[in-house]
Amino acid sequence: MKTGRTIRLKHTDEEIPFGPVTGRAAYNCLMGAAMSTGALMDVEEYLHTVFDGADCEYLDGEIVERNAGELPHASVLGNLIYLLAGLKPKLGLQVIPVIRIRIRERRYRVADIAVWRAGDIGKRIPTVPPFLAIEILSAEDRMVRMLPKVQEYLSIGTEWIWVIDPEERMAIIYSRNKPAGVVSDILRTEDPAIEISVADALAPQA
Repeated sequence: MKTGRTIRLKHTDEEIPFGPVTGRAAYNCLMGAAMSTGALMDVEEYLHTVFDGADCEYLDGEIVERNAGELPHASVLGNLIYLLAGLKPKLGLQVIPVIRIRIRERRYRVADIAVWRAGDIGKRIPTVPPFLAIEILSAEDRMVRMLPKVQEYLSIGTEWIWVIDPEERMAIIYSRNKPAGVVSDILRTEDPAIEISVADALAPQA
């Protein structure tokens, strides 16, 4: 089973095959778990690589695809960017979609949306953790696969994580005070205070 994707290397502008998904990785794909490509890559090469399609995560040397691109996921992503952008002037937010987040030297996650307070957050890759990370489940995603990612965000100092499931029409909020997560109808943070209803995040595109 092949992905049919290619990788474009920034420093050479060369396209190479993304590589097959076989063995255990193929099983994970079928079960809706992490879509490991089985491809290994040096961290510096990853940081200088543009992937064909959705950006990939880098987990201890292995390239892992993310589920993205379907309408429910994209609709919630668009709604939240719009709603958060409306709060930027008042709260001084920096709202950035699909951004690589450094967990440690050989581990990078990709947040659907990350939000920082005002200030310098770095140049190419953020050097400070976001105060809010947002993850939107796709149909193939499983909450059990998202939990390690949530815990990694918390481990680097991210204060709030929203995980939204468009299919189940629900959201779980994780925070340093509630690391196990709480189901909520309101997406919220403190300092600064943000409140967005889950219904507004899930509203159909006009």
